[in-house]
Amino acid sequence: MSQKKTSQKAREISGAELDQALKSVLRDSMPLMAIVFCGLFALFTISHALLLTGKTRVIMVSLAGVTALVFLVTFAVLRRSRLMLRCAYPLTFALTLLVLANSLLHLYLTDDPLHTTNLLLLVVGVGFLFLYTRWWGTLIALILLGWGVGALRSQSGGNWLHFGFALVSASVLSLVVHVMRLRNFRRMQTLRVRDEQQQTTLETTLATAQRMQRALETTLGVGQQMTSILDPESLLHQVAEVIKTRYGFDYVGVFLVDEADEDYVIARAGTGEAGRLMVVRRTRLRIGQKGESEGIIGWVAKHVRSAQVNDVSQDTRYIPALEMPETRSELALPLVVSGKLLGVLDIQSQGLAAFKDEDALMLKSLADLVASAIRNASLYQLERSQRLLAEKLYNVGRALSRTLDLAEVLDLILKQLADLVPYDRGSVMMERASEELPDVRPELVFFAARGFPMSVQLLNMSIPIKENDVYDEIRRTQQPLLLPEVQLRPDWEYVTNLPPARSWLGVPLISSDQVIGMLSLARERPDPYTEDEVALSAMFAGQAAVALQNARLYDNIQQINRQLEMTVDELQERSQELQLAYAQLERLDRTKSDFIAVASHELRTPLTVLSGYSQILLQDAYIAGNAYLSEMVKGIKTGAERLHKIMDSMLDMAKIDSRELQLHPEPVDLFLLLQSVRRMMEEILLQRDLTIHIDALKELPWVQADPDALRKVFYHLLNNAVKYTPNGREIFVTGRALDPWVHNFPEGGVEVVVRDTGIGIDASLHDLIFAKFYQSGEVALHSTGDTKFKGGGPGLGLAIARGIVEAHGGRIWVESPGYDETTCPGSSFFVVLPVTPKVLLREE
Repeated sequence: MSQKKTSQKAREISGAELDQALKSVLRDSMPLMAIVFCGLFALFTISHALLLTGKTRVIMVSLAGVTALVFLVTFAVLRRSRLMLRCAYPLTFALTLLVLANSLLHLYLTDDPLHTTNLLLLVVGVGFLFLYTRWWGTLIALILLGWGVGALRSQSGGNWLHFGFALVSASVLSLVVHVMRLRNFRRMQTLRVRDEQQQTTLETTLATAQRMQRALETTLGVGQQMTSILDPESLLHQVAEVIKTRYGFDYVGVFLVDEADEDYVIARAGTGEAGRLMVVRRTRLRIGQKGESEGIIGWVAKHVRSAQVNDVSQDTRYIPALEMPETRSELALPLVVSGKLLGVLDIQSQGLAAFKDEDALMLKSLADLVASAIRNASLYQLERSQRLLAEKLYNVGRALSRTLDLAEVLDLILKQLADLVPYDRGSVMMERASEELPDVRPELVFFAARGFPMSVQLLNMSIPIKENDVYDEIRRTQQPLLLPEVQLRPDWEYVTNLPPARSWLGVPLISSDQVIGMLSLARERPDPYTEDEVALSAMFAGQAAVALQNARLYDNIQQINRQLEMTVDELQERSQELQLAYAQLERLDRTKSDFIAVASHELRTPLTVLSGYSQILLQDAYIAGNAYLSEMVKGIKTGAERLHKIMDSMLDMAKIDSRELQLHPEPVDLFLLLQSVRRMMEEILLQRDLTIHIDALKELPWVQADPDALRKVFYHLLNNAVKYTPNGREIFVTGRALDPWVHNFPEGGVEVVVRDTGIGIDASLHDLIFAKFYQSGEVALHSTGDTKFKGGGPGLGLAIARGIVEAHGGRIWVESPGYDETTCPGSSFFVVLPVTPKVLLREE
């Protein structure tokens, strides 16, 4: 049921492609073959004239000469014109028969089995030449038949049996050659197709990446320009020009809500002569519905929604502008800040479908940036004093954060240490205990590094703390550890891609009598640290540890605050979105149900008329005698019948949704009912080569139910099983009686299971498939037939089945190991019904 898994495996070569390739190979090799055989039979003509005598010489010389001439003419024709593919094999077959005629006639005339050698060469050559098994088999059969005729009519006692065995062996060899060449050719063609597909994919990916790069560059350019421009008018014109230049659209304009009349948007910026004229004329568009002269821009302003129109001539909202008569596609984006509409960003192009999805997404982000910039620029003069005060406060906070920020503190530590104690590589490592596994030993994490190659990414890399290693010793003693020669330390671990350290100094970082990390200083030369250097490092580390711990605590507090703020904001936004979405879904669901009911009733009459007239047309003598018209009328009738079934399903669903489904219970034999459903599907089962087994149902108790409604239930279940079961497999329907009070049925019930051997259902979809209009996979990839393998449909069958079963007081559910089109684990749909429906008990 999945799509586009898309999407991504290389496809195998199709039969049509292979057929074309086989014919092309033979056609391309025919000129060379023709000239070679022309020369060969020219030699045969000379040899026959010199070696043969009597009547045999005359016949063979004539035939060989004619054959050579035929091949010469074939070569000349093929050089001057390109042979059609469908003629390649028939022509080659005819030429091969001519060669065979030469060999057989020579054999018949000389009555010498020694001339079987010509046939042996021909047999092997056929295996090389013909890649179609039917052509190869036909020629081999003709060769063997011709040789057999010669052997039977032979009057000499030559060694015919020996050469017959050789001819059969050559045929086997020819078969092996034929099969191997065909297999190798198929593999080569498959590899070629895969290579072409991969190249196409790479080109598509490259084009998309280039578009995204251009979009990102545009976003960056607009963002940079917006941060430096504080004048609103300059900002609007710069934004329009940058977008037009970077994307190459024909027109980019900005319309803002008119401050004098908020029912209109007015042109404030635009590119080109058309944009200039619209700004000069102060073009205004009304914010309202169609008929109020508002166009696509006004519609976007009214609904605060984007509008992407690939062909403006097909959109009723579009109103042509005199300044831009050649516009073919348009993208209009609302400019919104804090829920308030500021205006509309309008982009137009003279090409059809000029806006790609990724471009539209990036432009939407740009529109948000533009809206924020417009808002900021508009309030700049009014808020100047407040902004200046905020900048001062920001500078103060920035200075404080520069002291307390963890990353800056760590970099400062390493920089100051480099001035105090020369080293080649230095790093700051701090202990970090696992929050998920508190009992596990803590680990050392690199928080800063200096002097390491750019290729070595150490930040946030962690190393385990081992017992009695260098850090464990530092933590235990709370004293610096000096290794004048690290090679003498047996547990020292060298880091790959780094020059080996020769001398090393580890200095503990102590806070509140606890070692919280260490400074690691390494020299790549044999220059041990002196006592003064150790003392300086220890003194600095003691002072730096306090600042480090404060920075770490400050950073933790800041992260917690940010997370809390983000969580609160997100919860508020989600709550509002959920409330709006719930209200909208309720309205849409009511509207959809009403539409289904109205559409079902209104379409039944024209569908009945259409079906009736199609039946009348099928009975017409003229149409019945015209195969083309008859087939067209049958197609109309079939489509009308299918649409009628869909309307019936929609009407059933509408009745279920509105709780207007009327049941007329009576005693029902489920075995006979399921037999009738299977008979309804016999034609479908024959087409799909499927078998439905109905077992263990004869002994089921009768149930009090609506037989027509139950027939729909099991028809939809079996139709669903047929749809997702590959051809040639089986479907099983079983059942059993339920004891009283099982599933809360006081008088007992029955359980019917429809089990298929199809592709199965993912566990996450077991409830979702019973929702109305649910479609598995992508609807665009479904086949059009509602009973074809993975065929499409309105998505109402299982929803109707559930509604009818629940209306009888029963339950329906599905069980499946999972989805797999290869192993086909299958699915089992369970239907449990009370012997006496609960609704009847309530009535009584």
